[in-house]
Amino acid sequence: MKDEGIDRARAVSEIQSAWLDRISCFKNPHDAVIFAGEDAAADFLFNHHMGAAFYFTYVAGILRLVKSNKAFEQEISPEISLDGVGTEGAWQFSDEQAKKSFEALLAKATEDVLPSGVGIWFRLFSQCCGFQECCISFKVSLAARYEGEILYYALVENDTDIRHSIRNISDSESKFRAAAEQANIYAWEYDVATREMRPCSRCMRDLGLPPVLENYPEPVIASGLFPPDYADMYRHWHTRVEQGEAQIQAVIPLTPERIPFHVRYTTEFDKQGRPVKAYGSATLAVDNEREVQLKEIIDSLTMKYSTVMRIDLTSGQTEVMNIGEESIAQIQAYYYDDQKFSFDEFVKKYISEYVQEDDREDMQRVLNLEAMRKSLVSVQNFSHTYRVCRKGKTWFMQVRIFRLADKNSVILAVQNVDEMMKLQIKSEDKLKLALKGIQDEVDISNALINNMADNEADITNIVMHIVNDCKDLGPDAIKRIKINMELLQDLALDIQTVSRLKQDTKEKIKRSFDLRELFRSVDSFAKSLAGIKEIEYSTETDLARVQGMEVYGNILFVKRILFNVVHNALKYSKGGSEIHCLVEAKAHGGRMTCKFKISDEGIGISPEFQPKMFEPFTQEGRQVDPWANGQGLGLYVAKQLLEKIGGSIAIYSAVDLGTIVTVNMSFDLV
Repeated sequence: MKDEGIDRARAVSEIQSAWLDRISCFKNPHDAVIFAGEDAAADFLFNHHMGAAFYFTYVAGILRLVKSNKAFEQEISPEISLDGVGTEGAWQFSDEQAKKSFEALLAKATEDVLPSGVGIWFRLFSQCCGFQECCISFKVSLAARYEGEILYYALVENDTDIRHSIRNISDSESKFRAAAEQANIYAWEYDVATREMRPCSRCMRDLGLPPVLENYPEPVIASGLFPPDYADMYRHWHTRVEQGEAQIQAVIPLTPERIPFHVRYTTEFDKQGRPVKAYGSATLAVDNEREVQLKEIIDSLTMKYSTVMRIDLTSGQTEVMNIGEESIAQIQAYYYDDQKFSFDEFVKKYISEYVQEDDREDMQRVLNLEAMRKSLVSVQNFSHTYRVCRKGKTWFMQVRIFRLADKNSVILAVQNVDEMMKLQIKSEDKLKLALKGIQDEVDISNALINNMADNEADITNIVMHIVNDCKDLGPDAIKRIKINMELLQDLALDIQTVSRLKQDTKEKIKRSFDLRELFRSVDSFAKSLAGIKEIEYSTETDLARVQGMEVYGNILFVKRILFNVVHNALKYSKGGSEIHCLVEAKAHGGRMTCKFKISDEGIGISPEFQPKMFEPFTQEGRQVDPWANGQGLGLYVAKQLLEKIGGSIAIYSAVDLGTIVTVNMSFDLV
């Protein structure tokens, strides 16, 4: 076994080395940097901010793991070994269908189809434990291609527990359908103020009750429906309801034949907390083993589902089969009155009054009868998670729709999954609503590192420009090189600091510093770059009143904000133009406020692009110099950092006329 492990490790190392020799074949330069592992910042991101991820090959039906990150080793490897799945590894595809699903996923990745989460089942057989199963959710993309060989990249999650839960619920649903069909339930509504009872149609049909019973419960006691020996107990129930008891239940022998029923009362309260109505139900409690089992299934599933309805897909006629305490009042009324209703009319009201606004469009699509018919042609059931707003709170609910045997009817069950969402927030099914669409913000520390790397590359180009243009380096040229090399060192320290942001608290990041010194370093950077581009850069400062004062804050964030604003002005200005910088600072009441304003005569920002200028990874596509091609992160990072320190940024720009950027910040005085 030891030799086998060594051989496998050697094989993996050989595959990894082969792809390192083909680094130019990677589709995305960022993937190449991550795979090579030579960049400290990229390696940090791969191991700490990307979830469980790995690179792999799939040749002749064998999956071979090539490179993985720490999250993969911690979250996936202890549960399942994916290396060698196919013929060599202990873990295998659970069946031929799982293998085909995996290969179909790889085919889509090869065709550059956007990755989507697909769960693949694997299994392991051992003499002591028998079969073990694991479900791994894959998002696969193509990383590199070389002469027919392919290297894949995958983000993965272990979905085994969630999938087993779904399987268990699905296994119960066929029993639930049968149980719901055979459940013998009577229901009624009791008005606390008037003491009137309104029975359901089953009560009137089977027990001969009128539509309204006054002075309840006396009429049913007098008729013998409630035995005399239980009469006082039942009268006391109504007193308890009037006193505000929320729920009461017991098994009572009803009817002259003394057939046992499980009787329940649930009280409804007004806004002041006073009892208004009580809803009663009586479920047959029999000793027949099969009936008892069916009753247990109904009880257990009623706990899971707050609402269960049966819908005729042809007519849209709907009946409520079960309710829970979270069911809406309209559904409770339909249930207790044994009333059928139009599903379309109910959906319209339910979505407009209960479903959260952001989820309404999806719910209209899911609860469309025609869409249900089409979906259930190829699948037995499907589910959808959404949010409802009730009593000022937001809850996650899941609607599950499954087809009955006649194919003309469906069962619709609504389950409260709020707790599950909190526990399983990383699950992709739940993330579809918790993080609807693509997140609005990119991780700030990732953006900072990319942005700093962009600045560092620019300064490196500046240094090379100086060296190439000066065959005989004089004192001035050497001085300019020294300045830029110091800036490179400064940026490298910034990158190191950012890489630790996730581990530090805000208080650790903050420290005291001198704003005047900070502005001088920014000014030195700007004038060095302006001199190379032959731009006239002038600075006007009003800092005399804050001389000798230090402030307390995040110097790294402030420095990055100012560097980015100045950098953009220089990037998009032509030689021979002018840039003017104004710096003002005032101290008052233990705080220092400062304004940093920079005006240029550059190419400007078009009106069409201005609404997008603070979005990450967006660029207008117009540039002055080849070195000005960044990653579209400068303004995004500046704005994000300003929000973190309580500052603001305003931009006024016109095409071919220039841009004015104003940054306002304030700090506590030391």
